[in-house]
Amino acid sequence: MFFKPSRTAVTESEEETAQLGALLAGHISGGITILLSGDLGAGKTTLVRGFCEALGFRKVRSPSFTLVNHYSAGNRKIVHSDLYRLESRDVDDLDLQEDDSGETVLFVEWAEKVPYFSGRPLWKVQISSPDFLRFPERRQFDFFALNPEGEELLSLIWQIIGEVIPE
Repeated sequence: MFFKPSRTAVTESEEETAQLGALLAGHISGGITILLSGDLGAGKTTLVRGFCEALGFRKVRSPSFTLVNHYSAGNRKIVHSDLYRLESRDVDDLDLQEDDSGETVLFVEWAEKVPYFSGRPLWKVQISSPDFLRFPERRQFDFFALNPEGEELLSLIWQIIGEVIPE
């Protein structure tokens, strides 16, 4: 199945990528799964770091070796996972389905390794560097809603933040 990007954002630096994450954090209260795809160094962890730091979490690191990082404070819970080092058959051992519930915000890097379904808002964010040789810091973020709940949330959030996000 192919989904056209519902929304696109472009950042010009690592700082802007973190700011995009922070902007999203200001409008996502929980209960969403966000699948992140892109090459090594594309900005997946930077986006998540910006999201988490905007909510007051510190020491946000890539889960490349830990595989899953949990951040929680009060009623806020964020789970950040990285499937890069795993074979598809090993992903079930992470028990991400448990984190794909309630008000948890679940980020999954390298999500293309396994088919992923959710009964709550589900987005895929494809990160690319369309003109890397001329603009090595520029990143394009294509947001895809993968279910009706995801489309509803994405549309609502983009109505609010769409004017501050460069395309």
